[in-house]
Amino acid sequence: MTMDMTYLEIKEIKSNIKQFLDEIQRIAQNQQFEYTQKDHDFFSFIAKHIIFFKYLYKGAQGIYFYKVLISDLYYLILSIIKCEMRYMYVNERSIIENYMRAIMGVSLEYSHITETVFQEMHDKSFQCDFTDAEYSLIKSEYATSCGYIHGGNVLNDNLAYVFDECVNNNFTIKERGKYYIRLQNVLKIFDKLIIAEKTLYISGCYHRKKSVMEYLVGKDQVELLFEILNK
Repeated sequence: MTMDMTYLEIKEIKSNIKQFLDEIQRIAQNQQFEYTQKDHDFFSFIAKHIIFFKYLYKGAQGIYFYKVLISDLYYLILSIIKCEMRYMYVNERSIIENYMRAIMGVSLEYSHITETVFQEMHDKSFQCDFTDAEYSLIKSEYATSCGYIHGGNVLNDNLAYVFDECVNNNFTIKERGKYYIRLQNVLKIFDKLIIAEKTLYISGCYHRKKSVMEYLVGKDQVELLFEILNK
């Protein structure tokens, strides 16, 4: 009976995601955005994470930064479709910061994640592998997002050039593909860390629904969850 209910739940989630992706494609067409399979696959990945965090937010603790993450993921998609690069990186920075708040237990009172929090995460002993290369990828992507938000060329002497660059900031298919790969890798690392750090809470949120969790974030993450639980 439980398996039947879980099957129906996954079926409903798949239908929900399909409707969501159809709506994204409709908006993309209105924005004259060249929608490709890579965009479709990335937005599907993000949609699954939105639902993943909804389960965590609805859990007994109702932790607020999961709600913020959900909002950031929605607006990340919209900013990509509208080619609003600065807002895309604003949302990405917030996503990274709120993942770190969830993992490290940092209060929302801190407007930005500091270098100290990054170092504490690097030095922390997690119940999973967390390599220097993975840490460097997160740190690099965070630095890129901060740099773009504050404007790489704003000090250029030619005011018209800087203004034109702000207005006509194209995000080509090739550039999007590279960005999608980087951000997916960052989020997968964070998925692993949050599961390792909040194992019991996440397991409770997906009580008798591990197949749902597997559909949303992958088999490897569920296997990590069980590995930690069985220690």
